Amino acid sequence: MSGTDKENVLRQTKIREILEKEIADGEDLASEARKMIGFLLSEKKGYAAGDVRKGMAVEVVLDNEKAWSSLDYLVSVDGRDAMVIKCAAGSLDSRERQAVAMARVIADPPVAVAVVADPVTAEVLDAATGKVIGEGFGAIPTKDQLRAILAERPTKPLEPRRIEREKRILLAFDAIKCSVPQGANGGVKIGPEPEKE
Repeated sequence: MSGTDKENVLRQTKIREILEKEIADGEDLASEARKMIGFLLSEKKGYAAGDVRKGMAVEVVLDNEKAWSSLDYLVSVDGRDAMVIKCAAGSLDSRERQAVAMARVIADPPVAVAVVADPVTAEVLDAATGKVIGEGFGAIPTKDQLRAILAERPTKPLEPRRIEREKRILLAFDAIKCSVPQGANGGVKIGPEPEKE
């Protein structure tokens, strides 16, 4: 092996090591965000254990494409799915559109609130408009606040064309691996189980 080939192999090895460390660090940060959100929901925001489902894999089917998209928390109030929460490492604004698409696809009628969070802060979005309506962990609605939000929202389903568009957005995010992390780690699943080969 020539000196140039050895340098290329060494460079590729270093790049792989750096990427593996970044992925591990990102997973650690996302895990910390999940722990913080779980504590807030149960201890500070008034949600009962039965109101919160965590670590979900959501099947997204569009034409001949099928993918599983991850969701950290789905919060229900009075039996109605009301808030989705995605935990991430890094820039929250890069996750906003993904969380809104999930809110629009996961339930019929669509979920009213989408939240993206990291260990430092959170952004709360109106899933109907996609606009940020609150920043910081304090802005995450309590159970009573979420109940009031639902009372003001129509229970009208999205048109099929709109649902298709939102599914395309989720598929695009998953295709570029923008969601962290993939999989449900044994959590509750929505939709049929993946086919075994």
